[in-house]
Order: sequence, then C-alpha cells, then structure tokens
Amino acid sequence: MRYNKAVLAGHFVISFDRVINGFLAVVMAPLFFEVTDNKILQLLSSYAAFAALYITGPLGAIFFGRIGDKIGRKKALLLSILGFAVPVFLIGICPTYKTIGFAAPVLLIFLRLIQGFFDGSEYPGVLIHNYEIGNKKVSSSANIISWGGLGGLTGALICWGITQGDMPSWSWRIPFLVGGGLAFVVYIFRTRIPETEDFIVILEKHQVLSTPIKELFSKYRLEMMVSILVCAAYSSFMYSSMMFGNRLFQQAGYTVSQSMLFCVVNLLWNSIALTIFGKLAECIGMTKQIRISLVSIMIIALPVSRLISGEMTIWNIYAYMFIISSLGTLILSCSANYVMKLFPSSCRYSGFAITDSIGSIAGGFTPFMMLLFSELFGTNLACSIWFYIIALPTLALITIMERKKELQAHSIDA
Repeated sequence: MRYNKAVLAGHFVISFDRVINGFLAVVMAPLFFEVTDNKILQLLSSYAAFAALYITGPLGAIFFGRIGDKIGRKKALLLSILGFAVPVFLIGICPTYKTIGFAAPVLLIFLRLIQGFFDGSEYPGVLIHNYEIGNKKVSSSANIISWGGLGGLTGALICWGITQGDMPSWSWRIPFLVGGGLAFVVYIFRTRIPETEDFIVILEKHQVLSTPIKELFSKYRLEMMVSILVCAAYSSFMYSSMMFGNRLFQQAGYTVSQSMLFCVVNLLWNSIALTIFGKLAECIGMTKQIRISLVSIMIIALPVSRLISGEMTIWNIYAYMFIISSLGTLILSCSANYVMKLFPSSCRYSGFAITDSIGSIAGGFTPFMMLLFSELFGTNLACSIWFYIIALPTLALITIMERKKELQAHSIDA
C-alpha cells in the first residue's frame, strides 16, 4: 500500500491535538474557570470547552466538503491543516483567568470553535485521499487511523511529562505550541501532494456537482443518518475510555500525571487493535462487525460500569477502559470505508465530512455527559446511560437501511 506521508503526518498532528485538548482539560479547568471554586463545576466547564472543539465541525465540513467535491481533495486538505494550526498555537499563548478574568474562558472557547471549524474536514479528507489514490481495503484505512492513534499516544506522553511535579506552571502550553507548529510544517509538505485519481475522473467526465449538499439531502438522507450515528458510536466509545478514563484514575486517588501515564497503555492498545480489527472486517464484513460492537455494548454496558461504581482499583479501571475501547475500535477500524461506500465520489467529501463532524459532537460531549450522569445519580454506574443513548438508534437505523437495500435488490431481480 502506498501512503502519502504528508497526508499521514496531518492525521498524526490532528490526533495529537485532540488528545492534548482532552487530557489537559483537568489541568486547564482551574486555570480558565476560576470563576467557581467547585471542582466538579470547573471540570464540567472544561469538558464543555473541550466539546466546543466539535460544535463548529459541521459548519467547517459544509465549507470544506464543497471545496473537496468542487475544487479538489488537495485544496481542502491544504486549507484545513493551515487553518487548524493557528488556533492551536494561540491556545498555547492564551492568558488565563488570573490575567484577564472572565475573558479567558471566553477566548479559550472561541479558539476551540475556530479549531473545530477547520478540524471538521481534516479526518475525512485524509481517509478519502488515501481511499481515492487506490488504497480501498478496510485494513488500509485502519492503518491510517492507527497512525493517528500513535499521534494521540505521543500527545498523552507529552501531557504526562509536563504534569510532573517539578515542571513549571506554564508547561501545559508546550503541547499546544508544538501541535500548532507541527500543523504548519505539515501544510508546507502538503503543497506537493497529488490530486486523487477518483476526483480526476470526476473532472474528466464532467461530473462535478454544482451543489453536492443538495444531492446528499435529496438522495442520501437515510445514508447520512446512518453515517452520523456510526461516527457518534465509535467516537463516544473511544472518548469514554480515553478522556473519562483520565478522570476515573484521579477519582481512585492517583495524581494527574499518573492518570495520564496509565491512559497511555489504553491508547497503545487501541493503535494495535485498529490494525487487527481492520483485517477482521475484511473477513467478516463491515456491517456485521459494527453490529457485533453495538449489540455487545448494549449487553455489557451496565455490568461493565459496575467496575467503576464501587471501590475502584487500577485493574477495575483498566478492565473498564479495555472493554469499552475495544468495542469502539471494532467500529472505528471499519467506519471510514463503511461511510465512504455510502456516498458516490461526486459528493463523497461532503457526505463523509458533514456526517462525521455531526457524529463527533456526541464524542466531544461524552466526557461531559458521563461526568454529568455520574454526578446527577451519585454513581458512575449511571455512565452506562450514555452508551444506550448512542447504541440503540445506531443499530436500529443500520437495520432499517440494510433491509431497504435488500428490498431494492429483490425488486430489481423481480
């Protein structure tokens, strides 16, 4: 498989920045949300600010989806990584509450909103580019996503390093400055990437759509809803183990630094599992693998949540994280190819980018919702509610869509 290094590097950097945003939420909470002395409210506010990273994603996806489908995949990838670099770097130099008061959290959320706008098409764009240069196997996309997992792993290790007791108080800024700088370097290298073969064919056959979004909403409404829920499922399961897992270790009495180091193990497993499950999907089929994950999460969500609802040990937390993240990885490993096959190449960029960015909102709000449920009901057992909210409609809509396809196939045969 021939991978484009400049495209891969962008996914590495984006994943790096997503993880540092989530992991450092607990560090940034008292710095930017000092307006309240309540630690839980500070953390909820910080998780909400993290979720802001995903709120503007759909707007960015609409904007860049149009560029990707009308002007080219390369142009969309260039603009998205360049725009992403600026707010990430600015977060690294953003003044805290002690310096400018209430303006600090407002500025932080504003920068996250800008970051989310450009982030809305980066992940789909990378996978579409890889798919359309000839790497159409599920395992190829899974390997790309695994490479992103290594970016997240790198971010987690840096977060662990800068939260050591002897590090200066401003050290949380380092990962953002690094992430923003790396994104700009990637932009320079991306100026040399080729346009994809599929888009060249669209140009040659004069199949470029004037309004790709109109095409999606007129012909592919069910496919869009399924894609949104599939993206919501994998992102929610993954963030529940990564970001909320960080909180669980601290509940168990471990320091911020120790918690981040413990989460590195889970990130490493996810990166390895992606390549394994990508191959598995090629053997048993993408739809079947997604269904297995959804049914499994509905069966075990409540029992598994018992691991973190009583006396928590490191092994209980690891067992919880391992099980939930493995089920999320089952979906994530094949979700890109599953979604890309739902849409024709003429509106593929818009279809993937819009639905992934909307679905990712659920993932972005996962740490917030799980903490909210646990505080409302006074037990971490309530965290399982979020899994059912996501898994049930996803499984239902996939079943409806597959049934519709079967009926259409029978009508054609008849």
